[in-house]
Amino acid sequence: MQRKGDTWNESTTYRDPYTLRTVRKVTEGGSYNYHPAYHPLTAWSADGRRCVFKSGRRNHSNILACDVESGDVTALLDWQEGWGVDASYAPDRAYGIGGICLDKSSGWVYYVQRNTGATALKAVHIDSLQERTLSEGIEGYAFGQPTVSGDGQWVAVPSNIIPPALLAIDPYGPLSVRQVREIYAAPGGSRMQLVRFPTSDDPVPEVVYDEVDCRGNHLQYNPVDPNILHTDRDFAPNFWGGSDQVRNRVWLWYIDEQRLVEQPSPSGRTFQVHSVWTFDGQEVLYHCPPSPTDPGGYVIGVNDLEGNNVAEYRSPAWTHYGHVGAVPGRKAIMLDGNITDDLILWLYYDDPAVPRLEVICRHGTDWGGHEGQYPHPHPQCAPTGDRIIYNAAHRGRSDVFIVEV
Repeated sequence: MQRKGDTWNESTTYRDPYTLRTVRKVTEGGSYNYHPAYHPLTAWSADGRRCVFKSGRRNHSNILACDVESGDVTALLDWQEGWGVDASYAPDRAYGIGGICLDKSSGWVYYVQRNTGATALKAVHIDSLQERTLSEGIEGYAFGQPTVSGDGQWVAVPSNIIPPALLAIDPYGPLSVRQVREIYAAPGGSRMQLVRFPTSDDPVPEVVYDEVDCRGNHLQYNPVDPNILHTDRDFAPNFWGGSDQVRNRVWLWYIDEQRLVEQPSPSGRTFQVHSVWTFDGQEVLYHCPPSPTDPGGYVIGVNDLEGNNVAEYRSPAWTHYGHVGAVPGRKAIMLDGNITDDLILWLYYDDPAVPRLEVICRHGTDWGGHEGQYPHPHPQCAPTGDRIIYNAAHRGRSDVFIVEV
């Protein structure tokens, strides 16, 4: 296998069959190649010339950086034992690399690496390949997807309690989603902390938010204001699968003021399954799946920072799972599902009364073609607006693609 610092090229290019845009298939080998976050400003350098993603090959995982002009990829680390999937908490199992986030300005790639009973927060530099450990973890808690403030001064993670009952289960035995939710719903089974670390040489953790009987794994710094965090708040009985259908899922947390601001949908639906910032940090894009009391198709919308609605659209024909994404310099919501199940679309709301769609390319993923979220496209625009990275899976493996816009 390649070693830290090795560079190679396994890419091919083709014309998208719908739009004739140029698409680069970056990867060819391994079991999974995958950028895990649809959140903006987690995959790309500031100049849009490089992006990062995870790769799993031969029971090892790594972070790869891609030069988008040539397709060359570079291993930023030595290959880590373990696949980096959402594994059970086995004391004898290596977990590999979890969530990753590239600070577009400094070049540091922050990533989490789960250990038994805790999760480490580490970093590697995209140029020098210097490595750092910011935290060996908080005992009894698991870190989620990292996020970096727009000024590069902070990296934050959602940190969720690991229930002792979960650790007590045979990690190699059957464990259903229903069992996990019941464990989380039991007394002491859920607690979410939002923890930030300064990116300086002395990264002392600070818990900026703490809530019991709550979980969440989607945390995003406002792109321009380091005082605002965008977070989920998930509750029993269904947590990430629908919460309690009473309390809203998406909130903004103003750190200095210790103030929560709700981001509701005028539809009355409370579970925004995915949501993201716009690149200018002034709006929140979201979508809501059908609910038990409102079984129509998806709702897709936009709110301002105080939760006032800017635009919202719905159709009973919008039945496909998917994600929302942001587009720099445009009043548009990027979609990889909802309206279709195989296209990346931009839904423009520059005139909220006259929405329109633009087809970007066909991702063509088989949504059931791999385990977990590896088949999910999770499209993410470069800050320069000229390229989009996305994932697609077929027949038990996934690859990373980049389309030129």
